[in-house]
Amino acid sequence: MGFQHGVLLGDEIKVRIRDHLLTGLVGEMGVSHFLLLRHARETDAWLSVEYREEIAGIADGAGVSYSQVLLLNTYSDLLAQPWPDHHIQDLILSLSSRFAPHYGPAIRVHGTGPASQERTAPATLRGAASGAFAVFGAATRDGSLLQAVDLASPTLSPEELLIVVYRPEEGNSFLAVGEPGSVGFDVGMNEEELSVTALPSRSQDASLDGVPLRFLLRDVLQQAGDIPSALRIIASADRTTGYNVLVGDGQRPDAQVIECSTHLHAVFEAQGDLVVRTNHFLDSALRQAQRTLSGWEEEDSWERLDSLQRALESDHGRLDYSKVIGIIRQLSGTGDDSQSIEGDSPVLGLLLGVSDLELRIVSGFEGESGFVIRLNESR
Repeated sequence: MGFQHGVLLGDEIKVRIRDHLLTGLVGEMGVSHFLLLRHARETDAWLSVEYREEIAGIADGAGVSYSQVLLLNTYSDLLAQPWPDHHIQDLILSLSSRFAPHYGPAIRVHGTGPASQERTAPATLRGAASGAFAVFGAATRDGSLLQAVDLASPTLSPEELLIVVYRPEEGNSFLAVGEPGSVGFDVGMNEEELSVTALPSRSQDASLDGVPLRFLLRDVLQQAGDIPSALRIIASADRTTGYNVLVGDGQRPDAQVIECSTHLHAVFEAQGDLVVRTNHFLDSALRQAQRTLSGWEEEDSWERLDSLQRALESDHGRLDYSKVIGIIRQLSGTGDDSQSIEGDSPVLGLLLGVSDLELRIVSGFEGESGFVIRLNESR
């Protein structure tokens, strides 16, 4: 699976390495390549053999190094770590001298076009996510489970998304969304109609000793068949950073939230057959650890939460694909009357029709969706 991934998306993986990691993080933000590699090696020891083999397959197929693919899957965890009384660049410069990484043949990209040359800042799904919600039962028109993520600025282009269907020899088949080179995922659903969406929620309670949540959510998709088993996987794991994770069950249907940091977690059940989260914690203990962060902008997260809550409650009982897509577009500022634009439209959100095993990519184009894929028809 990893080798197929690397062969098919080799150019896109090299673009992410060059533009997001080396030009963006190292060149523009001043993040030490040495520190990123050191963190990646530490994280590698926590990953299962299966995931390490898949990373190696991607690297072989794309013609890049194992460390580069590992970095694509771990660098955001390092950037989420709190460094009290130090700017991250000061910390990095204290560990190693600043140097420019080698731009060798393994990361040289041909024919990437103007778009890739213009994008240098790292833009990942986790960095762009601003809100997530799940609605079901009395909240939706037919009682089925709908789960969605709306993306904040800067929005993603379709070329930055990886949509992958796994059919492992053991465990559940599942569909997940990430970026080229991803082995773990923030968004997905499996054949048991279990769905997950995750939002970063920074916390002072963080550690580099653990498994990045993206890999834990892949464990959930492959191994879990209901919400309790999914929550056990997350709660019992050695975690690294803070997250709000929405877990849905399309068969029952139901949805719950687990807020978690390295040592703390709290579970919330749905209220009125809907759950909504943005980038801050609601649990008092988790919020206390979060409030000690310097530069933490909790107010923006609360405003996004209130906007989502009001929009969903105004259509409570009438929510369906069309209504949810309209809400995502409204929150992005495009509205329901947005017109098609020349070229690719930005991705505004991701909508999981869990009961239908269907993923919809919500774009700025007028109409229901820019792209639809169904797990049970993906062969």
